[in-house]
Amino acid sequence: PIRTGTSIRRIAKSADGSFEIFAGRKGSGGSAEYNSKNTPPSFRADYVLLATGGTRQGYELATYLGHTIVDPVPSLFTFKISDNELTALAGVSFPKVVATLELEGKRRPGAHLTQEGPLLITHWGLSGPAILRLSAWAARDLFQTNYTGTLLVDFVPQQKATEVCAILGTQKQAAQKRKIGGSPPVDLNIPRRFWLYIISHKGLNPDDTWGSIPASRLQEIGHLLKRWPFPVSGKGVFKEEFVTAGGIPLVEIDLQSMESRKCPNLYFAGEVLDIDGVTGGFNFQNAWTGGFLAGTSIAKAVAVMLADGEN
Repeated sequence: PIRTGTSIRRIAKSADGSFEIFAGRKGSGGSAEYNSKNTPPSFRADYVLLATGGTRQGYELATYLGHTIVDPVPSLFTFKISDNELTALAGVSFPKVVATLELEGKRRPGAHLTQEGPLLITHWGLSGPAILRLSAWAARDLFQTNYTGTLLVDFVPQQKATEVCAILGTQKQAAQKRKIGGSPPVDLNIPRRFWLYIISHKGLNPDDTWGSIPASRLQEIGHLLKRWPFPVSGKGVFKEEFVTAGGIPLVEIDLQSMESRKCPNLYFAGEVLDIDGVTGGFNFQNAWTGGFLAGTSIAKAVAVMLADGEN
């Protein structure tokens, strides 16, 4: 029979190799709370596929059957930046930045802690593919630092610092009587709302003329655009993260069939495993591919079992 809407509180391996599956949730004091009158307290299965995602219940079921768990931590999340002027720009985006994450205790960030790609300003802080990739590569490091660190953003990676400063200097000479808040230099390709944020950040008045701005101040803006430090004070709110890093170690799984190496006829697929990828559909692909391999393997095993029963 097909059982839907059924919670499973425990799975045990029987002496004959089958599984006894105990239905219901854990009640107060450890007692069982059954799902409905149509669900028996327990039932048996020859094969089990756990595709429970990054949930504590799934990890508990796996440990009942002899597996270990790599401590799960959130992955693929936004960075909280405590800057009201910045978050007021929610919706402003950049097609390409280079972002580097510096964490306490790590003298030199590894290559994986520098990522490039689109960036999006949100009501919470910073997001977008570049940030999400950083959160994936640094998931455990960020967990250890309580999601604090320094994010260095290069908003104009296509140009060197000297080139950015030169563009600002040229603008000063060419538009001396124009207001600095009118628009940023075209060659920098910076959204106007963000340009106004820069002006405010440097204590300038948008009504000031380009000619009145000291060259040294424009140099400061140029270097800031190449290496803007944002203090990271947290991650996106709970459950906004996309995936979980951690789960059942891959060494405990036969990746050709997705069958457990510790418990025959037990299979796994998806986020319950210690697999997490960066953005781009990799986590979906992991779940789909693992599910296909596990389902195909179980179908083949059942066919063999039925054929043996007929002989």
